[in-house]
Amino acid sequence: MYLTWSSFNNLRLFLMACMPIVIFYLIWLVNTSESIRSEEGTLLDLICWPDGNAIPVIIGCGSIMAVVIELYGLYQLFKAGLSKKEYNVVNGLFYYVWALIIMVILFLAIIFYSGLQSTIIRAKIKGGITKAMFRYSSHLPSKVAIDRLQTRFHCCGRVNYQEWFYIPWFMNEENTERNKIINHKFIADNVPYSCCSTDELYPCIHHGVMQEGTIYKYNPKKQLTIWQAGCEEKLISEMMSVSWRFNAVMSLIIMAMILQVIAVRYLHTAYRNGLHVGNKITCQAYLLRSTTDTKLPKLSVKRKLFRKRKPRQARTLQWITSYSTTRKLIQSSKSENSSDEMLKPICE
Repeated sequence: MYLTWSSFNNLRLFLMACMPIVIFYLIWLVNTSESIRSEEGTLLDLICWPDGNAIPVIIGCGSIMAVVIELYGLYQLFKAGLSKKEYNVVNGLFYYVWALIIMVILFLAIIFYSGLQSTIIRAKIKGGITKAMFRYSSHLPSKVAIDRLQTRFHCCGRVNYQEWFYIPWFMNEENTERNKIINHKFIADNVPYSCCSTDELYPCIHHGVMQEGTIYKYNPKKQLTIWQAGCEEKLISEMMSVSWRFNAVMSLIIMAMILQVIAVRYLHTAYRNGLHVGNKITCQAYLLRSTTDTKLPKLSVKRKLFRKRKPRQARTLQWITSYSTTRKLIQSSKSENSSDEMLKPICE
């Protein structure tokens, strides 16, 4: 792929215009995760600790890291439009690409962990609500958790309001509570005050729920002044809706970051090959490896082979020259000897 300065600059400006949108959604993730942690997370944490704060804290920390990386990339893209002599951003764009890849992997891991954790929390919620209901009269955090749960989600009990009839939630004697729990006997048709419905205009009857009253003309078969739905399904449905919202926003952010990785990689390779505001040429850009990079190893191998052959050739040349010189010396010595022999008779 070949880029000119106009296409390079247009792609750079397009990325700089889209990055504030990504930063806005990341800030939304941070704000929403904090609100979820302070409301539903704290409530869920009282029932099954520490699952209420784990996922919101992880999402918030990952989003803050992503915001810092996006601001760093925005700064590097701004410097890419300036003179290369003053601001060289080859390393900055390279680090930004790898930071985006790491954030994509991190967000995928968070989505996988939240999906896995939601299935685990579903099993914990059942036991957590039941345990908190049995400890309602003796453990203050459990009482606060159940009251907040029933008031927040307009529910009563884990499955329905009749579960409170078999729990000594208004007694403080531990022996009586243990015996009633083990035998699972009917205690009284009473429910906590947090079960009172705010939709009814009648006075709340939460003691003697199943008994008819003549004072308020109360008939339990026709009208109940308490919430009838259970808290388990409402809490799970609220948790699943929050999880789907987080996963949908993080999936969009992951797609945007993948597109950023591709675009910034093309800008980085073109910038590294010499395309900048002071050198407005048509330059090659690539995503993984260029054709020039594939030829470089072959040239290096040839050079190495050539360097290896040089001493061998030098040795053979030395051998040839030494052999030729010795041969010439032998021939010259023979010729001198023959000339001396020819001159002997003449001298005699």
